[in-house]
Amino acid sequence: MATNPLNVFKGPDALAQYFDPDQHPPLPLVELPSALNPLHADGVRIYAKMLTALPAHNVKSLPALRMLRHEQNARQNTIVEASSGSTVISLGIIARALWGHDDVHAYVTNKKHPDSLKLLKFFGLKTALYGGLAQQEPSDPKGIMNRLREKAKSDPGVSYLGQYDNDHNWKSHEQWTGAQIWKQLPEINVLCTTVGTGGTSVYLKKQKPGLKTIGVCNVFGDPTPGPRHFPGFHTSPFPWRDAIDVFETVASADAFRMSMQLSRYGIIAGPSSGEALCGLLAHLHMMKAQGNIKDLADPITGEINCVFICADLPYQYMDLYFKKLSPAEFPPTFNENLLSCDQNAYDERWFLSPGQAVDMLGYTQNDLCHDMSTCQCASSSVIADSPTPLIAEPTSGNSSPSTIGEFNWSSAHSSSTESSLAESPFRFIKSRALPTIIDLRPVEAFAASHIRNSCSIPLPETQLDFYSDALAVERRWWELKNAIEGCMWPHNSTSNHIQDSVESPEIITDPTPAHNNYSKPSLTPVIILCSDGDSGRMATSILRARGEEAYCVEGGYTALSAYLTTPGNMRDGVAQVSGAC
Repeated sequence: MATNPLNVFKGPDALAQYFDPDQHPPLPLVELPSALNPLHADGVRIYAKMLTALPAHNVKSLPALRMLRHEQNARQNTIVEASSGSTVISLGIIARALWGHDDVHAYVTNKKHPDSLKLLKFFGLKTALYGGLAQQEPSDPKGIMNRLREKAKSDPGVSYLGQYDNDHNWKSHEQWTGAQIWKQLPEINVLCTTVGTGGTSVYLKKQKPGLKTIGVCNVFGDPTPGPRHFPGFHTSPFPWRDAIDVFETVASADAFRMSMQLSRYGIIAGPSSGEALCGLLAHLHMMKAQGNIKDLADPITGEINCVFICADLPYQYMDLYFKKLSPAEFPPTFNENLLSCDQNAYDERWFLSPGQAVDMLGYTQNDLCHDMSTCQCASSSVIADSPTPLIAEPTSGNSSPSTIGEFNWSSAHSSSTESSLAESPFRFIKSRALPTIIDLRPVEAFAASHIRNSCSIPLPETQLDFYSDALAVERRWWELKNAIEGCMWPHNSTSNHIQDSVESPEIITDPTPAHNNYSKPSLTPVIILCSDGDSGRMATSILRARGEEAYCVEGGYTALSAYLTTPGNMRDGVAQVSGAC
């Protein structure tokens, strides 16, 4: 044991060395703090044996290693095993580590959670499902294990290791787990583990016959992942009868709860580990109530040294933790309203600097319009059929999910075009050859200054850094979502004219999926402007999720206009000048 105390593994067989327990120091044995040991004042000391610290991070890697080493043709045969978790994953990992062998098949109940099936595929296992009872008896003549047993008998190219009746399973724990615990804690008085092979106890009882071993089972009909209930275990041929002195049963919710408590204190452990500790504490409390707990104590020190096995990790069972335990057992999530809005991705590649935006548009400072009464944007824009810029005015200054998106489309400075302006500016977005500029600033800000050929869709101004306020984020998201989904986006053409796209004007404000009028993505970019860049980021995220090539400008209109008016920033001759405003 521990022939490689520095834990360095070199050479062509480095992986095989890494999975050899004899090449490592003993796995950690960690005493629990009094917060996890309610009997500490009674002289009880409880240690967690961290089999989760094995290279494969699960207890089944020890049996897998020994079974593979002793299976004559496993190196070249197809390996099959009825397992949906740790055993077959360990077989797949270690077969590759030892021999580069990847033909390992997992036979799995069709009741298994999809995430568990994905985990098997992640580790490269070929997966076959079976129906019927999920947890079957190894001796069932109609069960999956018997079918695999017969398959291996009839096909010399198949190796069925049979974890439930393979003696190398329990002998692996006799060889390694029991030997390590004895070396680390020879004063051990009590061993507790979920019922398994009995190998650990076999070794320890040879060294210390007075050791008490507690075997913990699931409550029948209330399974904890990993351990078995006693009626599904009693036929096991392994030497558990002589190895286990007393049995305890633990409800699954208690196992999950204890596992969570262990993990919160740094003993990262799954429900099987929690079940083992629950069973240990239940038995010790019973003995204390009966007045004979001191029978377990060391005659010299008066201490009761207990070891329980941490055999699994919690991560793959997260859904079950939240199903088994009450919400009150978990800390609250603040700003939970954000889980129902602003869920699309943000990507910094979509956030343009002012210089990048100018390069894309080809604009100069002459493309800033400051006077709506003389603005010539409409006459020079590609929206030739619309003589004035389009302004979208919210019907109410107070935006909420119930009122956001109810827009009154009107002209900012002309009533003569009221009928044409009743159409959303989004109707024109798809037909423009140049990048489309959408300005989200309020009407007054747009009227004071805007970029040539931009479409105004005014939304209420937000507070500074509105992302710091969860309610403000939700409010702005609803405003943008309804503005986008409630407007018509006809399919883009490469023409600079909109004659075809405006023949049948339509505004649909119902944003439900069944009545979503958002059509195919445009062929030209969309650039979003707002006052400071924050709303632009959110709008870009929404549009990108819908397939648009959307961008926003960092710092918003303020930064872009400052860039355009700063001497030395502009390239020569990159843009047409729109007429003076």
